[in-house]
Formats: sequence, structure tokens, C-alpha cells
Amino acid sequence: MFDKIVGSIGAFSYRNRKIISVISFILFVAVLIASTQLIIEYSYAEESIVTDIFPQDDTIVLVYDGKDEAKMEEIIQYLEKDEHVTLVQGYANTLGMKMSASDLSSMMGIPEMFVNTLFYIKENGMEVTDMTLVDFVTFIASDEFLNNELFSSMIDDETKGQLTQMKSLVDALASEEEYSAEEIAGILGVEKQLVKSIFFIAQMKDAHITNITPVFWANVADALGMDEENIERVFGVQPVRSLLFTEFVDIITEVAKYADGILDEEQMAQLGMLKEMSDMVREGREFAPRELAEFFASVAESDMLNENTLTLLYIMAQSSAVDLSEVRVPLYDFFIFLSEEILTSEAFSSFFDENVTAQFEEAKTTMQEGLAQLVGEDHSRMVITLNYEVESEEIYAFYDNFNAMLASTLSGEYYLVGATAMSYEVSQSFESEYLIISVVTAVAVFAVVWFTFKKFFLALMLVGVIECAVFSMMSVMVVINLPMYFIPLILVQCILMGSMIDYGILFTTYYMEVRKEYSVEEALPEVMRRATHSILTSSLLIVLVTLICGRLMSGAVASILTTLGIGSLCAILLILFVLPSLLSVFDKIVVKQEKEEIDEFD
Repeated sequence: MFDKIVGSIGAFSYRNRKIISVISFILFVAVLIASTQLIIEYSYAEESIVTDIFPQDDTIVLVYDGKDEAKMEEIIQYLEKDEHVTLVQGYANTLGMKMSASDLSSMMGIPEMFVNTLFYIKENGMEVTDMTLVDFVTFIASDEFLNNELFSSMIDDETKGQLTQMKSLVDALASEEEYSAEEIAGILGVEKQLVKSIFFIAQMKDAHITNITPVFWANVADALGMDEENIERVFGVQPVRSLLFTEFVDIITEVAKYADGILDEEQMAQLGMLKEMSDMVREGREFAPRELAEFFASVAESDMLNENTLTLLYIMAQSSAVDLSEVRVPLYDFFIFLSEEILTSEAFSSFFDENVTAQFEEAKTTMQEGLAQLVGEDHSRMVITLNYEVESEEIYAFYDNFNAMLASTLSGEYYLVGATAMSYEVSQSFESEYLIISVVTAVAVFAVVWFTFKKFFLALMLVGVIECAVFSMMSVMVVINLPMYFIPLILVQCILMGSMIDYGILFTTYYMEVRKEYSVEEALPEVMRRATHSILTSSLLIVLVTLICGRLMSGAVASILTTLGIGSLCAILLILFVLPSLLSVFDKIVVKQEKEEIDEFD
């Protein structure tokens, strides 16, 4: 039954050999044209319910020469302008991001003034210049310092009060304005009558009246029941309404030397401190932190103003006088500086306890690990996340523009790593490379067939039949609207050309043997009966196994198997239904060649 059917097919092929040959030529041209419409995919993403609902972003990695690190900010700014770039992670905008004192203050939750101080120390070290008492007290008693949360543990309400009072005294001592008795009493926090007594002394000094104490004038006023203006009028002294604060200090200091009982022991000590401060201000003397610490130690019980703290306060005052608003420091560099130099400095020991130090050490380790992932010895990397549609014209346009930008900006070599990056690179060269692969494969198969039969035209015809099978397979993919991954296309073409040509050689060999005994009309049915069984036995196994496994498998493997199954089926159909007609049409050429070769051999 089988032999009868295949014999009938052979007879049919002979009777319609010319029509079939013309149709085969038209078919070859048609599938060749149709194959150009095949959609080639260069990245493979397995479809699933999850990816349909939650499309995955595309991640690419830019690997660049470490010498180009300074140019990465420009690259990042370029990428951030693209609305399809959802994330850019590189050293330049993470650990290496250049931040101002305001930025770091907001990020770390510490006062900007303190960050400014750290910026200043990072650039200039812990060296300080001497300061006058006026400049120092003006800074330390400012609202910016007193109300700073960072120093809240160091400055209690009592200390704030002392600093505020000291600021008032220093301002008064430095002022060139004169103060009334009421104003001086308010500044010193003493009784008004005591201050007025000093004003009486000032009046007597002007009138050259000496050796009369303020108590005397007070007793006279009480005894006579007269006010101060009448006393002044009776005794002919010129009234004094105001004094420079420094003049007042000088007079009360001189009087206190000779007038017992006016000031108690505590007031005398305060007067001594006031006189010393007055001399400091009047002379404009500048002090090192150690010198000023010794002075404060002698006039205050608080241990806040020790040499270490004063050194830090000096630096803070100096940094506040410098405009650091335009200074930018890389986050990683600042953090390492803070961790390795500031936390270990004795001057800052009161600001950071053991828990804070431990947290910084842990964070330092984390940042160093993060740095190792971004920056290498010779090359660094940047991770870029895109949400372009896969293999769209837009994403390829993005790669065109991005590559052009990188080439014009970077001086060293760079590489784009990732699925779509690879797809883009393959797409740029695939057509030319696929043409080379196709030509090389066809030439190699042609050479094998020519070596087998020593017939140029026969080798050309067999290669053409298998190439037609390849184009037919591609056309089928176009018809069923199934994109083809580029790897299966290359593999399947090589496999078809390498394996299916065996069936063509087998069929042709049978034909040449049978033609020695039969005519062309009788030869085709006989060849079909002899060769078809062998061809179908192995070829159907290939077709069925690949198609079935292609349905059961997933991913790129399924694509390769399905494509191979379709291609093999196309090749078998062409070998069984087209090749017989072609052999019969060109029989005279093939047989003539064979006879000439036999005669030449004899």
C-alpha cells in the first residue's frame, strides 16, 4: 500500500514536472521575499502572567574607565533628562555625590553651622588664629550658637545666662557711647545708688575734690534732705550724667582700693574680673584658646570653656566668617573624614558617645562595601534602569544617542552590559553577519555535495532546495505572526543545511542508480518506493520530536525546537515533492554529465 502511494506520487511528479519546477521557482522567490518580513528578536523574555501585569524594567550597566569619573556628572544629567530613565546609580550621584553643607545638614540631621565647621576643618585642619575677647564672646553668645541643638547638652540655662551677661558687658566695654547710671546698673545688675555714688566721684574728679567718699555725699544729701541736683549746685560741682563704661570701671576700681565696706568679697572678685575684661577690650588683645581658657577658668565655675572646647569654638567662629555656600564635598569623602578624623579627635569627644561611634563604624563598613561595587582599580560602573518597550524603535534610538554621547564625552573605553544592550549591539551587525553565515553555510554544503557527486549543477540544485526550505520556514513564522529569536534562526539554518541535505543526497543517489536501468518516467516512481521509507523514518522522528518537545519546553529551547521542527517539515516536503520534478526536468543535464564523466574515466 505504501509503495503504491509513493509510486503514484512519483508518477505525478513526472507528469507535472514542468509545472512543479516553475511553481518551485516561484515558491523560492516568494518565500525569499516573505522571509524579509520576519521579525527578528534580539532579546528573549519569557512571557508570563506576572510579566504581563507587572512589566519588568530593563537594566543596563555602563562600565567605564576610572579616569573618566569626573565626567560622570555630565552623563548622569543627560540621562536624567530622559523620562524613560527611571533610575541611575553610579558613584557620582550616590557615594560620590557632591553635597553642600545645607544638603548634608538635612540628610544627617545635624546643624548646618556644625557641618560648615567640618568643611572648614577638612580644608584647613585644626589650626586656629588668635581672637579678641569681643569677637569670641560675640560669637559664643549669638542666638545661632546658644540655640543650637547640638550644644544643648553642654549649655544649660545658667550657662546661657552667664554668656548673655558677658555679651552685654563686652559690648558695653567695647562701645564708644556713654551710659547713664541707670543703664550701667542694669548691665551690672547692681543697685542704682552704688552707681550714682561712682558718678559723684566722677564729678569730684572733674572739680579736683579728693578724699571724699561717695558715702559722704550720700550722708550729706540725707541730712539736708536735698536731692542730687541741689547738692551739686550748693557745692559747685559740674553734674555728670553719663560715662563710658570703661571710665566707670576705672573709677570704681580705684575707689574700691581705698573705701572699705563699699563692696563685699564676692563683688570685689567680680570687679577684678570686670577690670581685667576692660583692659582686654581696651587693648584689643588677641588670645589663643589656651590663654582664654585660663581666663574663663579663673572667673567661672563651668568646665565647658576648656582648651579643647575653645579650640573647636574658635574654628566654628572662623568658619562662620567664611562663605562656604558654594563648597561641595563628595558624600563618601566627607563621611570617611568624619569617621576617621572627627570621631577620633579629642576636641569632639563630648559630641559623640560610644553608641554614635559604633553606628558610624557600621555605616563606614557599609559605605566601603558599596564603594567596592561601584568603583574598581581601573574601571567603574553605573547601573541604569529604563522602562522603554523592549526592542522598540525608541529604545534603539536611545542607544544610538547614548552611544554618541558617551563617545564624545569619555576619553577611555566604555562598555554597555545588559540584555537590551546586547540586543542593540547584535541588531547593529546581525544582518551583515547573518548574510555571511548563510553564504558560508551554503558554500560549505555546496562543497560537500559537489565533492560527493562531482556535478556542479546538481550541487547547486540541492543547495537551492534546502535554502528554499529555510526561507519557507521563515515565511511560516511570518504567516503565523511569530517573531523569531536570532539564535534559533542561526542554529536552525545550520542544522537544516547540515542534516536535511543528507536526505537530498540520498534521494539523488537513488535516482542516479535507478536511471541506469529505467527511463525517466519509470525512474521516479521506483526512486520514491526505494528512498521515501528511509527518508520518512528518520525525518518524521526529527519533526515530531522537535515539535512536541517545543510545545512542552519553554524559553529559548522551545523556540529552537519549534523552529527546527517547522524547518525540517518544510525541507522534507520539498525533497519529496519538488526535488523529484527538478531531477526529471534536468535529467538530460545530469545524465549527460554522468555519461561524459564515465566515458572520460574509461
